[in-house]
Amino acid sequence: MKRLVALMLSVCLLAGCGGGSASASSGTEAAPQPAPTAAPQTLTVCAATGSDTAAVRAVEGYAQAQGVTLEYTDDAQSAGLVLLPAAPAQDGGWLDFGSDDLLTAAASRAGLDGQEGVTALPIGRSLYGYWADRAMLEELLGGDAVSDLQAASWSEWRDLAQTVTGWIAAPTAARVTLNGHAYTLPAQKSDRTAALSGVFETPDPANSAAGTENTAALYTGVLLAAGQTRSAATLTGPLNGLFSALALERVYQVKSEGEALFRRGFLADLAVGMDEDAAARLVSLPLKCDFVQEDLSTDEYNLTGLMNYPVFAAPAWLAIPASASAEQAKAGAAAILWLYTSEAGEQVLSGDLLLVTPWGTASDATAPAAMQIAQVGTGILPGVTLDSATAQALADAGAALYYLEDGTARTDWGKPARQAWLQDVIAVLDNTNAQP
Repeated sequence: MKRLVALMLSVCLLAGCGGGSASASSGTEAAPQPAPTAAPQTLTVCAATGSDTAAVRAVEGYAQAQGVTLEYTDDAQSAGLVLLPAAPAQDGGWLDFGSDDLLTAAASRAGLDGQEGVTALPIGRSLYGYWADRAMLEELLGGDAVSDLQAASWSEWRDLAQTVTGWIAAPTAARVTLNGHAYTLPAQKSDRTAALSGVFETPDPANSAAGTENTAALYTGVLLAAGQTRSAATLTGPLNGLFSALALERVYQVKSEGEALFRRGFLADLAVGMDEDAAARLVSLPLKCDFVQEDLSTDEYNLTGLMNYPVFAAPAWLAIPASASAEQAKAGAAAILWLYTSEAGEQVLSGDLLLVTPWGTASDATAPAAMQIAQVGTGILPGVTLDSATAQALADAGAALYYLEDGTARTDWGKPARQAWLQDVIAVLDNTNAQP
């Protein structure tokens, strides 16, 4: 088993940025309860987060270890375990973990003890943002440009995307500026950079409505900038900044087979299926949004932190439908308890999938795992909490941004598209009329 280290997350999340700070607890670690010795032989899973993600691999690890047959369904109500991109709302449609002593203990281990109506548990936390291959960056920009990429301004980031796109089509010794420092692209392609066919590879927007895009992570910077009172006045500026980032991705995305310079997503999901050498070369970059000082409606976070730090959030949640049969509910609970309480389950979560467990441990046995621990200690944005209904509404708004009503891809990212998207998203996030 890979060595585990306790993560103390009481670091300054926006350290050195001259603004407010916030901290995240590593969770309350209770004594593990033994996992059930006789697991049900069949588990029906609704994988709303996609077909090849860390959450799916976690459940598959359980099934393989315990000799359980997995059956997949698109109908959440008939499943014994549902994988969600956000915690479900307390609407009675989900099993209350307080009704089961073992699930109550699992909730306590996740730091959710004492909360009423716990209906889902996170599989862990992972860095979210852009990811790049260090060797590719070195051949393209020369030297170590990672720190300057992380601290680049929006205009520098935008100009880099435009310049690299032109370079892919016709290589030339073009100059770019990152964090005020000049870099020169090579006059010709190498064997490695010849594989580049675009700047960005992002989650498939066609699947956003199915929940494959983790909207809580995507909107973290916007919601932290807006503060507690979310209204058109506090949301419009940050949302314009996020729109610019999404539009930039679509304009300079991979257009054919080949590699992208930057891929957006969770480290845990990205590492699924990636070989050890490729994973060791990964570097983390923040989700760059065109934020300006006037977008901040709170002094808890500052512009530098919101621009330059990656998000640290849960890629998926585990829930059991209230409509599940007794047998399927037992099967779902067995999977959760194995992941939460057995050494083998912890190995799958933190060792194999590079997740920081809900009780605050992580593996440092591989390069990307050690990089994640180092990044958490340097500076992160804490993932915001959205219930599944809000996350789904945001995913629907995002899908409409990419596709027209007739299903054809949107090609116009001008003012009408921006205004329609702003209206839809603000309607979802506005909490000024919420009951206290």
